Amino acid sequence: MAESQHDAATVAWARYVRVLLTLTLPNLRMRCGSVTVYVLCAAATLTGAPASAGPWARAQGDLFLSFQISAEEEPAHLVEGLWEPETNTSLYAEFGVGRSFTIGADLGGGETSQMGIAFLRYTLTPPDATWQWAVDAGLGARRIGEGPVHGLVRFGASVGRGFGESDGGWPIPIRHEGGWVSLDTAVIYDAEIEDVIWQAEGTLGFSLSERANAIVSLKAEEWPGSDMIVTVSPSFAFDILPDTTIRLGARGALEGSTNVGVFLSLWHTF
Repeated sequence: MAESQHDAATVAWARYVRVLLTLTLPNLRMRCGSVTVYVLCAAATLTGAPASAGPWARAQGDLFLSFQISAEEEPAHLVEGLWEPETNTSLYAEFGVGRSFTIGADLGGGETSQMGIAFLRYTLTPPDATWQWAVDAGLGARRIGEGPVHGLVRFGASVGRGFGESDGGWPIPIRHEGGWVSLDTAVIYDAEIEDVIWQAEGTLGFSLSERANAIVSLKAEEWPGSDMIVTVSPSFAFDILPDTTIRLGARGALEGSTNVGVFLSLWHTF
């Protein structure tokens, strides 16, 4: 009975995602500070990824999907009672192919631009190693407004580890049942303008209970023609089904922007 309920939930979730993609993919857009981009193929930058992709290899045959919608606005507009946020949607996927290889894709879009990269990640360390290390490479494209399509080449590296439960104290004064920390870095070469996009994201997650997690991400990125943007994103994730998680968070810029925002994600593992 439990297995049949789980299968029914998986099918229902898949149908829900299919409906969302039908409604949103034709208009996917994404904004990065003052630079905007247009997605034409699958991608693996962090924008749509759950917190951060991390170095961990997916088990062979495992499929992970994340759909996210977010909105951001200038604080001054909020004070004045104006609410005309810029919305963004993204879809991130990973699939374990075995032998420490994971393939993935990330689609993201905002009001005037879109971007995407398909990638292959190789985890250098065995699954039981305390510290996990991985490298990845990918190809993709971006488009700004109605401009030409820009080809992209991505190279990345990541490191992370898990840690055990704690009653609170140094260095993490929060009672938790374990967690993880990771750092993801990427260099994306834009072949059209012969310039580079730099990205780095650190993530700290805590398991508060069997079904709840608290996550904090700090991301720095620099796009051609723009100053560096540093954002912090605290969030809360809760398992609503055995393989399905809903995540709600906020995002604010520490440098390079004044916008604040909120986001809602759905994660599912098949």
